[in-house]
Amino acid sequence: MNIKRLVTTSAVALAVAGSTLTFAAPANAVIGCEDFHACLYYNSDYQGAMYKQEVDTPDYAGRYFSASLAGSNGAGVVVKNNAASVDNWDRLSRIRIYYNSNYNGSYAYQTIAANGKANLNATMKNNNASGKFIDYGTG
Repeated sequence: MNIKRLVTTSAVALAVAGSTLTFAAPANAVIGCEDFHACLYYNSDYQGAMYKQEVDTPDYAGRYFSASLAGSNGAGVVVKNNAASVDNWDRLSRIRIYYNSNYNGSYAYQTIAANGKANLNATMKNNNASGKFIDYGTG
C-alpha cells in the first residue's frame, strides 16, 4: 500500500470518528436550572425530576419532567398536574402557575417572584396546567 493512500484513508477515518464524537449527545444528560428559566419540580422542596420552562406555556400536556441535578424521581412523567415546587431563575419576571390551561386563573393560580422559589400551595400542588411569565409592569 502506498503512503499517500494510507495517509488519506487515515485522515478520512479520523474525520468520521471526530464528527461522530462531536455530534453525539449523552443518552442520560442531567439538567439544571438556568438564568431566565423557571424550573418546575416533581417533588416539593425543588427535588426530583425537573421541567425547564423558558417561554409562556399554555398547556403542560405533552411536556415531560427530565432527570435533574436534584434527582430523577418523576423523570418521564408529564408535567401537567404533577408539579410540586417551582424555582424561578428569571431575574426580570415573575412566573404564574395556573390551575387551568391557557392561563385561566378563574379557579386558582400561584405567582412566584423573580428570582424566587416556592412549594406549590395545597390548591396548586399537582394541579398545574399552564405557566406564564409576568412582567412587573403587568398583572
